[in-house]
Amino acid sequence: MIKIRNLTPGILHIPAAKLRLQGNAVTGVPEITPEIKKQIDAGRIAVVTDEEAAKAPAPKLPAPPADYQKLDEADAIEFVEDATDPKVIQTILQTEQRGSVIKALKERLKEIGDARK
Repeated sequence: MIKIRNLTPGILHIPAAKLRLQGNAVTGVPEITPEIKKQIDAGRIAVVTDEEAAKAPAPKLPAPPADYQKLDEADAIEFVEDATDPKVIQTILQTEQRGSVIKALKERLKEIGDARK
């Protein structure tokens, strides 16, 4: 079994090889097919060892806005309601401690997810 990693941040789909890899995901394949070889040559996939497979990089999230921590609860909720980038919202959600702001963050993420469907 050969292990390969998707080097792109997004989903990589190779229908002929029946593969669908999430960003930076590692999977095993029985052989390198011509379709997989094309993706390797294009720099979208890399063959990895077991040690490299265990070191999957965490997706990098952008830093929250510099002045966000200075906002009071009402202004923070207003900021969240105007936000359109789910990655920024996820970054803020990791550090936010105010209950009502966390609720607004989760609702906004759901709204953005529903809008993209």
